[in-house]
Amino acid sequence: MLKVREVLKDIGLVDKEIQVYCALLPWGSASIRALAQKTNINRGSVHDALGALEERGLIASEYRGSRKRFIIRSPEEILEILKNQKNRLLVIEKKVRDVLPTLLSFYVKHGGRPAVEYFDSDEGIRQILEDVLEIVSKLPNKAYALYSSKSVRSYLYKLFPQFTKEKVRLGIRTRVIALGEGGDPKNLKLAQRRWLSTDAPAYVLIYGPKIALISIADDHSPFGVLIRDEKIATTQRILFDHLWEKI
Repeated sequence: MLKVREVLKDIGLVDKEIQVYCALLPWGSASIRALAQKTNINRGSVHDALGALEERGLIASEYRGSRKRFIIRSPEEILEILKNQKNRLLVIEKKVRDVLPTLLSFYVKHGGRPAVEYFDSDEGIRQILEDVLEIVSKLPNKAYALYSSKSVRSYLYKLFPQFTKEKVRLGIRTRVIALGEGGDPKNLKLAQRRWLSTDAPAYVLIYGPKIALISIADDHSPFGVLIRDEKIATTQRILFDHLWEKI
């Protein structure tokens, strides 16, 4: 029974649940009173243990007349529990992977190091664009700068089609260096544009203390890197301003 107890503990049962299960196992079925006498555990605790075991699917219950009895289910249910636990761990693992960039960004903030987040899904790119609106709308000048890449532009706004409209609603101004032909003229009243004929494979936004870099992978899916560091953002803004005056 020692190995049985170890297995039951491994699947998450606590001591009283293990005692009640092991007492019920050779009987097949029993009442709360009989199990309390067998285990020397008070009836209230036995009741709670039986409820937990039933919830896990290890036992079942039925009424015989006015009395409720508990019936052991096949020990093969332990394998089903393990399967459910495995599936739950896979779900948890996915959630952890989704939030890992954020966790890492907080982890590296110590010692004046930049916070870096990586996004490789449509939802992640939308999060970057939403972050731009949130951060810039709170800045005193409500303005940011960007390099608008022709190669990325068509992908970017499919993910957030209302971005330009929302930007105008918030009164956010932009200075855009458009790389390659085109560009969205809808918000010209709030945007200044200058063009370079050469296209580039990345879209760069410089806003507040952050830099966002967005590009397209070989499978045509967008990905982004978000860097939060005042020094890096200031450096990029100086370079942008210098190029802006030269065009």
